[in-house]
Amino acid sequence: MRGLKTSLITLFVAIVIIGAGLLAVMLSSRYLDQQFANEHDGCYPNQPNHTVIIQNDKATPDHIDAPKCDTLTITNLDNEERIIAFGPHEDHVAYDGIKEKSVSQNESVVVTLVQTGSFRFHDHIHDEVEGTFTVH
Repeated sequence: MRGLKTSLITLFVAIVIIGAGLLAVMLSSRYLDQQFANEHDGCYPNQPNHTVIIQNDKATPDHIDAPKCDTLTITNLDNEERIIAFGPHEDHVAYDGIKEKSVSQNESVVVTLVQTGSFRFHDHIHDEVEGTFTVH
């Protein structure tokens, strides 16, 4: 009987510890999601992603339509460095906090689509490599 009581107490303590750990993970995840939303104009993480590939000096597709809060990933597959910039050439503007970003081969720049409207991105070095996106 005493062994059963000890086993039940041990099981209860284990359940309490596991439950507290799961609660801590859940609260931490919610905190991080809220922190992300605060930094991305109310958008939460893990939204649908739209991809643009830069290869052979061309962005494909050259236009993306997406809802607000989705993400856009621009990946450079060419063997030269790209400086991905937003806005018109020589008059860059920040989008989701990024004005321009250096992207080597097989690297990407990811933005959360936080602002509605139509926008342009391009390679600052080779500005003929460009594309647009519309956020609604």
